[in-house]
Amino acid sequence: MAISRGVLNILISIIGITIILAAIILIASLFGSDAPIKPIIRTGIELRDSKNPVEKAKLITELDDLIAQADNPDLSEQWDRMMACLQKTCPDEAYLDLVLVTATSFEDELAESPVLINIITAAKYWDDPDHLLEFSRALSLASDQIESQSSRPVRNAWEKVIACNNTCPERNDNLFEVIKNIAQ
Repeated sequence: MAISRGVLNILISIIGITIILAAIILIASLFGSDAPIKPIIRTGIELRDSKNPVEKAKLITELDDLIAQADNPDLSEQWDRMMACLQKTCPDEAYLDLVLVTATSFEDELAESPVLINIITAAKYWDDPDHLLEFSRALSLASDQIESQSSRPVRNAWEKVIACNNTCPERNDNLFEVIKNIAQ
């Protein structure tokens, strides 16, 4: 009989702990975002690079679905602005803004938000004497973040951005390569 009570107490304790853990996981999942943050960034860059009209149409549809799933008014507003230029070709600035709005809107859910924000800030203010301090701060922070936290493909792509110094014809391609590698 004593063994049965001991086993029963252990079973009740295990069941209690399991219930508590399940409740904690459920609560954590309710507070977390299920927004497809990285897929939005990656699909946006794929759309930028796409030249095939059928592929482009598929990517627009996919990105529209991802943005609807994200359910964020700032992101939806940026997407609406892009819709006006997608028929032809959106400027790279529009795609950078899409990444920037995504990173700032989901800063708590996306660990890479700070580095993405700094990279885009540096890109926007490069060669802008009115924003030299903001540029310098963003470039320094982005370089430090990439050097300390990023993979070799990200570091190699970033080295191309720095070597280009905003003067080579492939400067935007290099920039989007860094962003794409970060969003992997």
